Amino acid sequence: MDGVHINRAEMHDAIDLSLWAGEMMFGSGAEIDKVQRAITSLLDSFHCETISILVAHNALMVTITRQGLTLTKVRTIAGHGVDFKKVTEIYALAKEVQRDGFDPERIRASLKRIAEDGPLYCSTFSGLAVSIACGAFVVIFGGGPREFLATALAAYLGVMVRFRLSRLRYNVMLVFGISSFISSLAAIIFSPMVHKPDLVLAASVLYLIPGVPLIDSIEELIRGYVTVGLTRGVMGMLMVVFLAFGMLLALSLKEMI
Repeated sequence: MDGVHINRAEMHDAIDLSLWAGEMMFGSGAEIDKVQRAITSLLDSFHCETISILVAHNALMVTITRQGLTLTKVRTIAGHGVDFKKVTEIYALAKEVQRDGFDPERIRASLKRIAEDGPLYCSTFSGLAVSIACGAFVVIFGGGPREFLATALAAYLGVMVRFRLSRLRYNVMLVFGISSFISSLAAIIFSPMVHKPDLVLAASVLYLIPGVPLIDSIEELIRGYVTVGLTRGVMGMLMVVFLAFGMLLALSLKEMI
């Protein structure tokens, strides 16, 4: 009985760590295939006889069998975002564990460090980079120096609002709508100072295009993960709808003024 108890305790530990890793990866924008490979790599080093993984949009379930004992656990995926730094580090950790062997304390310490690490760049630097990118787009579309400056400033204001609301854990749809409204309103305010205000308005919200969810959705549909693919696609389209709603609200305000 003691041996069975020890085996179950080890299995609980292994499955909890693998679920934690998978939840962080999927919540950071990783594709299902990459999540499954990372979990499998972690549990392979635990010498499981069978490993079954089910990924849904808001939950992750893993079943393992070892020495005749079977254990199933489910972990909720609380939120979704984009953090490829986390995805890369966890995937690299899983490959290291597969090569070096299963060490629960080392894995737990590594996952804790990854979870507590902040973004690779500070919000100010990221905001500046995004605003310059949006300004570059307006130049590609045919704008000049004035359009570049107006677009970059409008995008920067919206990006910083987005970062702030995201840190406060606002609903992602509200974050998209409010950020779009701020950038669009700023673009409208700057419109008398530019030659092509429509280009400034369009380019100032390009940072809100949900590229990762939409691309992941197509990839997962192609690979046969229909449920998750459709869910991610719908979420991406809802983000676009709220982006458009924010722009519409700003334009309506312009008409009222």
